[in-house]
Amino acid sequence: MAMEPKPVRFTEAIDFLRRRLALPDGEWERLQEEAGAAGVQRATGLKAQIARDFLEALTETLDEGGTLDDFREDYDAIVARRGWEPPGGADWHSELVFRTLTAQSYAAGRWQQIERLKAVRPYLRYVTMEDNRVRPAHAAWHNTILPVDHPWWDTHYPPCGFNCRCHVQSLSERDLSRYGLTISAEPPADAMVPKVIRAPDGTRRLVLSPVGIDLGFGVNVGKVGLMLPKAD
Repeated sequence: MAMEPKPVRFTEAIDFLRRRLALPDGEWERLQEEAGAAGVQRATGLKAQIARDFLEALTETLDEGGTLDDFREDYDAIVARRGWEPPGGADWHSELVFRTLTAQSYAAGRWQQIERLKAVRPYLRYVTMEDNRVRPAHAAWHNTILPVDHPWWDTHYPPCGFNCRCHVQSLSERDLSRYGLTISAEPPADAMVPKVIRAPDGTRRLVLSPVGIDLGFGVNVGKVGLMLPKAD
């Protein structure tokens, strides 16, 4: 009889979630603000306690190798306990929360690996899914290759929006030669649009944000993750 393969735990991603959970309410948003972006929690209108409930449920789901269906069981219980009405309905919103938080945790975990390996793999390549669902702005960033420490990654390290499927590929000098790739002379020029963000203290201010980056995503979640204290 064939054995069912066990899910692979992404240790760095789960570690990121545990360290984020250890923060006091509002501290994650403050760190994001310090890094230059409004938090996704504020962008989606989630209150602090229910956002923490969802984060705890997702951490447990990923730690146990669970799926969206597993997360939805906890999600439904949280919503019922809090007496909260999900925007867009429970099915749509639970999937949005699951995919957004999972993408962010995996990106943060991946950044830990990128930092560890950047001496031998010093470049990152922006990669899209190359299908008709890719946003035009993200398609324009496809194949951008820049050093790991280039400031462009401070704002364009994916995910760059809700349901963004983009990722980065780390590259060595040998990879560049093998695949005939060239380091970008400069990042693609971005059109900028004004957006209103709300700071943790409730004040609002107008900022310019690149087209293609959703509110709450204009920050390198991996770098913010490295600012978190170690969880006990």
